[in-house]
Amino acid sequence: MKRPEDPLISVVVPVLDEEACVAEMVRRVRAALEGIRFELIFVDDGSRDATPERIEAERLADPRVKSIRFTRSFGHQAALVAGLHHARGDAVLTIDGDMQHPPEFLPRLIEAWREGADVVHTARQTAGKPDLKERAARVFYRLMSALTSVPVVTASADFRLLDRRAVDAFDALDEHFVFLRGLVPWFGFRSVRLEYPVAPRFAGESKYDLVRMIRLALDGIFSFSVLPLRLITLLGLFTTLFGVGFGIFSLVAYVLGSVESSGWTSVVVLILIFGGAQLLSLGIVAEYVGRTYEESKRRPRYVIDRTEGLDPS
Repeated sequence: MKRPEDPLISVVVPVLDEEACVAEMVRRVRAALEGIRFELIFVDDGSRDATPERIEAERLADPRVKSIRFTRSFGHQAALVAGLHHARGDAVLTIDGDMQHPPEFLPRLIEAWREGADVVHTARQTAGKPDLKERAARVFYRLMSALTSVPVVTASADFRLLDRRAVDAFDALDEHFVFLRGLVPWFGFRSVRLEYPVAPRFAGESKYDLVRMIRLALDGIFSFSVLPLRLITLLGLFTTLFGVGFGIFSLVAYVLGSVESSGWTSVVVLILIFGGAQLLSLGIVAEYVGRTYEESKRRPRYVIDRTEGLDPS
């Protein structure tokens, strides 16, 4: 598809307590996109430090800088959703505010878009042996691909480019639990994958702790697959067959006189196996029921305190 000759590029940056990174992000994006029309949208996910003030200072100095501020922290995915909804560019880039996604790589994504890709995914380049977090992420992406029909990019990140058509398709969705790394491939637009070198965090500490990572992983699995529910059926079938088989074995052993007294150990083991299987099954069902309940309430994904420099929408 032919691209506009002078496109507007939107760069969406979700931030949470990143006061030390804001000015550097603006400087490096400005340098990377020199000669290109762009808007830089910071989405403040309820920061409690001086991040809002730093964003406002940059906005006053450069009208291309714009901002969205939440009333509280609604999460990284919600911040990305808000940025995509308010972006007006012909192409929209999403990039983390800690600069581990190097802004200097943005022109590469734009070049791939100009060559015809509707979606440009990125994956982290890893030099040497991957650490524990990296290995766990790879296992999760393989699990996602096995459980669903969505081809999730291995080692993917929320550092990507979306054509306006893809952004409009995303805005038409009305889901509460959003997993962009699964939703974007689900659309099926023409895509390419680029690898980028992971840069060290510019300042501060990561806000994505283990709890947030597990929550994101669960959202991804339960939002895109009903296979866990089918596995419950298989688990129930297996435990039933196991119980019947064990009962026949015990009866035959008793008739043949191989068992002189009742085995308390075997009874306790069976109770634990069946009880554990039931609780696991209830937990999986509860995850789906809970998500259905949250979706039925139709609450917004986020609440905006204020926007600066953006058209009302």
